[in-house]
This record gives sequence, C-alpha cells and structure tokens, in this order.
Amino acid sequence: MEFPTIGIVSMGDMGHAVGRTLREGGYNILAALEGRSDRTCALAQHAGVENVGSLTAMVQQADLILSIMPPAAATGFAQSVAAEMQSTASTPLFVDCNAIAPATTRTISEIIGDAGADFVDGGIIGAPPGRRTPTRLYVSGPGADRLQELVRPDFLIRSIGNEIGAASGIKMFYAALTKGTMTLDTLVLLGARQMGLSAPLLEEFSASQPEALARMERSVPWLAADAERWVGEMEEIAKTFSDIGLTDRMHQGAAEVFRLLATTDLASETRESADRSRRLDEAVEAFAVRLSASRPDAQDQKT
Repeated sequence: MEFPTIGIVSMGDMGHAVGRTLREGGYNILAALEGRSDRTCALAQHAGVENVGSLTAMVQQADLILSIMPPAAATGFAQSVAAEMQSTASTPLFVDCNAIAPATTRTISEIIGDAGADFVDGGIIGAPPGRRTPTRLYVSGPGADRLQELVRPDFLIRSIGNEIGAASGIKMFYAALTKGTMTLDTLVLLGARQMGLSAPLLEEFSASQPEALARMERSVPWLAADAERWVGEMEEIAKTFSDIGLTDRMHQGAAEVFRLLATTDLASETRESADRSRRLDEAVEAFAVRLSASRPDAQDQKT
C-alpha cells in the first residue's frame, strides 16, 4: 500500500462510511475529533475509525488526507491543513472530495501546493458506501491514478485525466441535475399548495407522471435535514455555470429553496432521526408554514 494510513475529515454521513469501507480494506483510518459533535464521534466509532484528536496529529501520521465536508468549509479546511503541513514538515497527499466549483478546487490546489504537498481533485457521486450501488469517487490531476489502490466493492475510483477541476466539474454537473431537480420538485409542490391546487395537481401527476411523483415522495419529505449544507453546493454549481458563460440563476434559485427548507422545523432532524413515515403533503405543509412566516406581509401583520 502506498497509503496505509488515511485521515478523513469529516466523519459525517459520507465520511464515516468511506472510512468504514477503507478500514475493512486493510487501511488504518484516522479522524481528528477534537471539538466535534457527539453525533460525529458516534459515527466515527461506529465505523471503527481511530480518533487521534487534533488535526496536527492527523497531518503528522497520515499518508493521505481525504477532505469530505460541506462545500462552504472546504477552503478553510485546506488552509488549516496547509498550515499544519508547514509547521510539522509533513506532506500527505491531499484529496479534496467536496462538491465545489472547479475554480474553488484550483484555489485549494494552490493552497496545498504552496505547503509542499501533492493535490488530487475529487468528486463523490452516489450514496455513502454500503448502499445498493457502489459510491464513485471521480479523481483528476497529476497523480490521480495513484488512488486506484483504494478501490473497494462499494467504493469505486474513476480517474478522468490530469486536469485539476475535471473531477469537480463532473460532480457539479451531476448534482446540478439531481439536487436541482429536488428543488424544482419542492418549488412546484409548494407553489401548488399556495394556490390551493395540490389535490388536482397530484392527481394529474399520478395519472401522467407517476415516476416523477414517486421521485417526489422518495426525496422531498426529508430534504430539510440536508438543506443547510446543500445551499453552499448550489452556490458552487451556480459559480461553475457562471464561470463558463452560462446562467447561474437556476441554481441560485435552487440555493434559495434549500435556504428556506433549512429554516423549517424539519431541519433539526438528522438522517438517523428523520420521521420516515412522513407523507409528502405533510412535508409541503411544514415548508408552507415557514414560507408564510418569512414573507414581508406576514412581518407587517405582526407589527
């Protein structure tokens, strides 16, 4: 193994599952859990990951660091790792696996490169390892092929060349469709509810768009739990389109939908605590309650 010891930050839904499958593949997996939440620590423990406490200890011990976190935190984390690399003279390979725009990835590449370490651009597509379909980690940049040793039955590595930004681009365009569709679904359902048209619209969907309705029923009731971290992802997608001369408005709008959902009562749930019996109409009603409370005319009435 070129990378017998791998540090992963952070130990969320995706990170701990990646850590689990790599540990089962014979790697020593490290987490820096100093100051982290009880949930994060519990997920790391469930995955059998070793807690080394500080980021300093992780940088000193790891041969490879995988950054897996909400996109808004990616650059700041890279800066922290770069500072630790410079202070400890340790330079593990750094792989950014986050949902960020290619331009953001190139900035992070420069930060890590200035610290004397190698960098690989990564983008994770799919559910966490261990589900029905294997997770895909797309990688690009000089040395991306080195990560092929990490392949597991439920965790595939797909190298797509030497260009920093290519793997991030694949992730951006994929999520532009999948999560963008979720926000459009939510917007349509919420709009129909606001006009009192939910029942006839759902009846029409059931007759003529059964697959779309099934998709809505599978995803919309639980979107609020992930909405806050997906705001930043939509903003990164908007930046990606803007940087290549295409409109950013669709995904700025998607960010607005997730921003609304993140303020609802349902946003306090986690994937473990989410009410899986919740119906589609119940979720839309919760969204509508928050929308009504946030409208300027509602504020005027209160005053």
